[in-house]
Amino acid sequence: MGINPSSFTKLSEHIGFFSHRTNVGLVEAEDGLYLIDSGDSEQDGKDIVDSCRELFPDKKIKVILNTHSHQDHSGGNHYIAETTGAETWSSKKEADILANPDFMSVIYWGAICFDDLKAQGFIPENSNAVQRFLAEETINLDDKISLKCISLPGHYFGQMGYLISDKADGQSVFFLGDSCFGSQMLKKYWIPYMLDPQMFRKSIEKIESQDADFYVPSHGESCDRKRILAITELNSLVTFETESLLLNILKNGPATHETILKKAADFAGLNLKLSQFVLIGTTFRSYLSSMADRGLVSYRMEDNQMFWCIKD
Repeated sequence: MGINPSSFTKLSEHIGFFSHRTNVGLVEAEDGLYLIDSGDSEQDGKDIVDSCRELFPDKKIKVILNTHSHQDHSGGNHYIAETTGAETWSSKKEADILANPDFMSVIYWGAICFDDLKAQGFIPENSNAVQRFLAEETINLDDKISLKCISLPGHYFGQMGYLISDKADGQSVFFLGDSCFGSQMLKKYWIPYMLDPQMFRKSIEKIESQDADFYVPSHGESCDRKRILAITELNSLVTFETESLLLNILKNGPATHETILKKAADFAGLNLKLSQFVLIGTTFRSYLSSMADRGLVSYRMEDNQMFWCIKD
């Protein structure tokens, strides 16, 4: 189901979101509409523009606030900016990738992508210039709406969460990006993409420290504080379980990265497709790097191969 007016949920007088594969937040300020992310495609961008025109005929999309630069969060940027003149705001690190989407292929694959990998659809097709770089700061969008930008790295370099407060009714909504995944998402995708599991866990602690009336993960349903604390605990547990899986594999002896990936996939009963091979493989490298820095695993070079092993 695409983004349309019926998929819009109002959480406060001026804040809501479009429920979608990747949720899209919306804030109605005096000077226009502020989006949190833009879906995963040009079609999503078109659907967002059309829906906003129907729901808010007197308001224009003014800004896209990207939580991070992944395709499923920024795929509609180009269309929305070209159609409405909206600005894009993000952290500086994510802005660099939005402006240079080819960087993402090197992050995922370690090299320029070949055509079959480009066709998987998780690398943005269009570059997108960012007009404002966000740090941890609070911005008053008008006299009723405040925007608190909260750095939540771990899933990606400079991911931002946006805590929006609405003085009109006293409600607040925390848009989390991919700093926390809904329970159904975790069940479906087993091991979510991770750049740095240690930073991810620290970002989880940040989420838990912030009071809000509603919390909206990009992949999952909106929830209250009691529910989000259960979900953040599950997210942290998933990272520790992944580390435990890798350690259990290495207890059987040193293994190359691809051997580790195969054993993990066999254990989970997965038949890896190309995109899974790349994304889970990159995620495992991130875990192994983090675990090496914490003294849990080590590596050795032997016979022109790199072997990972349990730290002696």
